[in-house]
Amino acid sequence: MSTAQQRRTRLLDTIRRQPHEVRTGEVMALYRAHGWGPSRTTARRDLQYLARHGQLTEHGPADDRYYTLTWKDGCA
Repeated sequence: MSTAQQRRTRLLDTIRRQPHEVRTGEVMALYRAHGWGPSRTTARRDLQYLARHGQLTEHGPADDRYYTLTWKDGCA
């Protein structure tokens, strides 16, 4: 499994355990805690990737975007 896949899997598992609105800063903190570095670009790309693949839903304008689990992925 590639590092990107590991990051995204960890991120999705974390969100599934406690569904809530997720923002880039929170993802950066999670990645930093696991030694993946605090890159804002990486966090944004991973959130966008999960949204494109139907696991997260994007909300809000570009400068205040947040993500939630999609209905089919466990969001109530």
